[in-house]
Amino acid sequence: MATVKKAVAKKAAAPVQVRLGVDWRSFYLYAICLITLLIVLFSVVSFVHGILNVVFPDPGYVDMNTPTTATSKLAQAQQETINQRQALKGMFTSLTTACIAAPLYLYHWKQTKKA
Repeated sequence: MATVKKAVAKKAAAPVQVRLGVDWRSFYLYAICLITLLIVLFSVVSFVHGILNVVFPDPGYVDMNTPTTATSKLAQAQQETINQRQALKGMFTSLTTACIAAPLYLYHWKQTKKA
């Protein structure tokens, strides 16, 4: 009985490609992720600041040398209302900015995971 030896084919190691220099695609993706993440962070901080301005509005300028009258109290109340309105506008702007930057961040972060 003849024994047949099977030839074992050895797999050649695949050559490893070494990149020299900067991977610009990864650099771009991570830079965009960093920028959009910072934008979201600052928008959230600004939104919280706006909430505090709505709850505790700035009373406005009061001159201590003039006597308080009904007109000055009315002007101070109007100033508080204006400050609250400005705070609401700022909150809306912050929320809009965060709603635009967050999906951009998520998209680019997913692109970094694919690469």
